[in-house]
Amino acid sequence: MINYVFGFSLMGLILYALQLFPNIIWMLAPPVNNVLTKNSSAYPILNIIERVFGIMTVALLILLINKGGGINSSIYIGLAILFLVGYYIAWIFYYKGVVSPWLLIIGLAAMPPLYFLFVGLWMENYVVLIPCVIFGITHIKITCSNYLKL
Repeated sequence: MINYVFGFSLMGLILYALQLFPNIIWMLAPPVNNVLTKNSSAYPILNIIERVFGIMTVALLILLINKGGGINSSIYIGLAILFLVGYYIAWIFYYKGVVSPWLLIIGLAAMPPLYFLFVGLWMENYVVLIPCVIFGITHIKITCSNYLKL
């Protein structure tokens, strides 16, 4: 933690906003078959964990800066972009009426935490990795429990 300072990362905000864009469209103009409105856990503690660690992930990307580091390997931002593009493609399919469990789980639940994970690695913000993983696991668990019939 010695290399980290609280500040404002415009890059962190921009990268977060890129991930948030489809969600803003979803709130303003939801698709006809909008099954995601029911994507919350029957166990309130899971919803709380998901929200707290999701907010923590975003806050740390925007407000915590590694003053000893800079920008990491381009492979990390490349992977982040890959997951962001996959996320956008999943939203396009969702708006076209494709609501398969795998699209919801892999495309809409797994891609955002993976995107944030690789953004954190690229920004050398390693503190964000733990809340990001917890957010990701919880986000995927909630989506699986709602849409995957085992």
